[in-house]
Amino acid sequence: MAFSFRLIGVSIISCLLLLSSTATGDDDISRAAPANASSSCNNPYRMVLVKLWIDGAEQESIGGLSAAFGSLLSTDTKNAPRLPATCTKPLNGCSSSSFKLSGSIALALRGQCDFLTKAMVAQAGGAAGIVLINDQEDLVEMACPNNSTVSNVTIPVVTISKAGGDVIDKYISAGKKVEIMFYSPDRPIVDYSAMFIWMMAVGTIFCASFWSEFTTSKENNINEQSPEVPKIAS
Repeated sequence: MAFSFRLIGVSIISCLLLLSSTATGDDDISRAAPANASSSCNNPYRMVLVKLWIDGAEQESIGGLSAAFGSLLSTDTKNAPRLPATCTKPLNGCSSSSFKLSGSIALALRGQCDFLTKAMVAQAGGAAGIVLINDQEDLVEMACPNNSTVSNVTIPVVTISKAGGDVIDKYISAGKKVEIMFYSPDRPIVDYSAMFIWMMAVGTIFCASFWSEFTTSKENNINEQSPEVPKIAS
C-alpha cells in the first residue's frame, strides 16, 4: 500500500509540473521579434484568431500570426473591428490595387515582394488591415527586410496558412460576402483542459492502485480464513 501511495505522489507531482508548464500570464507566442530589429519593427510574434463571417453567418476561426511591424492587435473582440475582406489586384499586393481597399481588410498572396512592401501598399490604398496568405501550410514570421530601418505601417498585419487562404478564397469565388475580424487573445493563467486531463490521470492512477491493493488484501484474507484440509492417511 505504501508503495502505491508513493507512486500516486510521484504521479501527482509530475502532473502538476506539466500543468504549471502550460500556465502563463502572457500569450501563445513562443518568440519575440529579432533582437537587432528597429524600434518600429520589433513587435512580438503573437498568435492570432481570424474570425470569419460569410453572408453574415459566423464561421470557424482561422489561426494566424502577427507581424513584427504594424499596429498591435487587440487581445479581445471588444475593440477589434469586423470589416469586409477584399482581395488586392494584383493578388500579390506589391503594387496599387485596382480594387477599392478603403475600409476593408486586404487579402494578398505571399511572393514577388517583401511583406513590409505589401503592408505599405495596402495602407496607402486605405485598407484597415491586411492578411497575407502563405504559399505553404505554416505560419511564416514576418520581419522587416534587412535593409529597412523604419516602418511606417500603422495597420495590423497578419499572416495565415495556405489552407486558411483556400477557405476564404472558396467563399469569395462563390460570390459570398466575407467579413473578417482578427485579434490576439491572451492565454488564461490556468489551462483548464490541462487541469481536466490532470484530474483524470490522477483519478485513474488512484483507482487502479486502490483496486489492486483491495483485491490483494481480499485474497489474503480469504487464504487466511480458509481451514486447512486434513490429510487422509493412506
